[in-house]
Amino acid sequence: MTLSMTFGGVAAALILTAPGAAALAQPALAVVLKPGRMDEAKGQGSLAVELRFSELPASVGAPLLSLPLVIANTATVADTLTGLTAADDAGPIPLVVKDDPATGLVWSRHWLAGRATRGPVVVRYLAPVDNTPPTRGSGPPYALRTEGGGVSGVGNTFVLLPEEKIARKITLRWDLADLPKGSTATSSFGEGDVALPDGPASQLASTVFMAGPMKREPGVVSETGFSSAWMGTPPFDPAPLMAWTNRLHGWMSGFFQDKTVPPYRVFLRYNPINAGGGTALTRSFLTTYGADTKGESLKGTLSHEMVHTWTDSDAGQWYGEGVAVHYQGLLPFRAGLLSPQEFLDDLNETARRYYANPLNDTPDAEIAPRFWEDTRIRVLPYDRGGLYFAVLDGRIRKATGGKRSVDDLVLEMNHRFAAGRRADDAAWIALVVRELGEDGRKLHEGMMAGALMLPEPDDFGPCFTRTTAQVRRFELGFEPKSLVGTTKTIRGLIAGSEAAKAGLKDGDVVTYAVAMDAVQGDPDQTLTLKVTRDGKTFPLTYLPRGEATSVYQWARKPGTESLKCVY
Repeated sequence: MTLSMTFGGVAAALILTAPGAAALAQPALAVVLKPGRMDEAKGQGSLAVELRFSELPASVGAPLLSLPLVIANTATVADTLTGLTAADDAGPIPLVVKDDPATGLVWSRHWLAGRATRGPVVVRYLAPVDNTPPTRGSGPPYALRTEGGGVSGVGNTFVLLPEEKIARKITLRWDLADLPKGSTATSSFGEGDVALPDGPASQLASTVFMAGPMKREPGVVSETGFSSAWMGTPPFDPAPLMAWTNRLHGWMSGFFQDKTVPPYRVFLRYNPINAGGGTALTRSFLTTYGADTKGESLKGTLSHEMVHTWTDSDAGQWYGEGVAVHYQGLLPFRAGLLSPQEFLDDLNETARRYYANPLNDTPDAEIAPRFWEDTRIRVLPYDRGGLYFAVLDGRIRKATGGKRSVDDLVLEMNHRFAAGRRADDAAWIALVVRELGEDGRKLHEGMMAGALMLPEPDDFGPCFTRTTAQVRRFELGFEPKSLVGTTKTIRGLIAGSEAAKAGLKDGDVVTYAVAMDAVQGDPDQTLTLKVTRDGKTFPLTYLPRGEATSVYQWARKPGTESLKCVY
């Protein structure tokens, strides 16, 4: 899953370049990152950060800098960084810490100015790099970590930022003196030392940073088009997978009518607790693998996140994630990069998880407040959203005799957003009503209310038809909210559940190292909890499944071997 942060209303700000100067200049920010030597055995290290602001005005008691303490269930360095100093023309600036309440998807630490600032401001601190699995559990792979003697992470977990919306001239410089010989650096904005587009400092929050003995595909990196980077030794060879992704990126660029060749970077990292997941960020995608990950298994994730590059909108998560699920298998299938069976496998995984989900009738309005407490809630914008687009696509094709499809609506939303026109839920509904009349409005309202989204048997082209299968529902066997927070204590154990049969008890403190969303989608995947009870810690493994239920699936029609299956 993905989390994006946008900042509107950016205003230009002009300051004097020097006392008495006649010329006016845009505020500037120079960022210097100096990774320390990494201890690979311990999985630890440090990253020195220096921020030089041409000016950073703040009155006494006003916020000077901030960093999330927790963002999308991911802890940052806000509580563990050391050596934080700030100084201006008048000397050191005293800093006072103020924390937000620990609620919602993001809560932050703010450093308030102990006095009014004057002139240029220089901020320095040391961010720890630690590969210890996160105690909070599953979340986006933002945090700093080390691999192969290098370091990588996303700015929202280690770059302190001013609370402002002014445009700045921003530069990034690396000091790699302490990294292994031959190390290089890259980020979402380019190779090595770069100048970012003029804009708010907040763009650093959605930037991926990587430095060390990197491996690349293609080997010669261009400032436009596709590139990828990774470090260490993944359990598969990433080069063929990244070559596949490169071809898909070019095909998608044409499908989405992109007249430019935008830079697009994929960063691969190990993830101890949510392998296979990833997140879309500025001009880039950060994807992860585990100890047993196979490269082929990442194709859907890479395709899904790439779709986000061209489908920005102001609509809800049902749109952003739903459209990405709809296209994650379909577009590589159309491009000849997935076989019909691979397309079916992707479709059926989504369908199986959705139709077996006992909470699939949860209204859309209830998803955000419960997003992190239960994986069955968390996957609904993806699964229900994706099947909604399939239903809508089938209806539009039938209504227009195949002359139009949901592609036309998505492309129009893209054009509206790019032109600064309205591209929100209301705009989408208007497009649907234009195609299907009030039946289209009813379909959309039903989806938002939790109605079952069921494509017709032939909605996925001439080669496939709808069938049914039996599958056991995902069931943890205890209250899912037990897995939320730093300390995870089992509550609400269900008597007779697989968890209870395996020996789990109320009051057990547990940790786990798998992506719960993926476990929900695979009916054969077991769950291993590391259980602490009465001072002893031991593993407990079971199949988190309950009663059997019937689910809809799609299968290849006999006699369609000679047909062109792409629709």
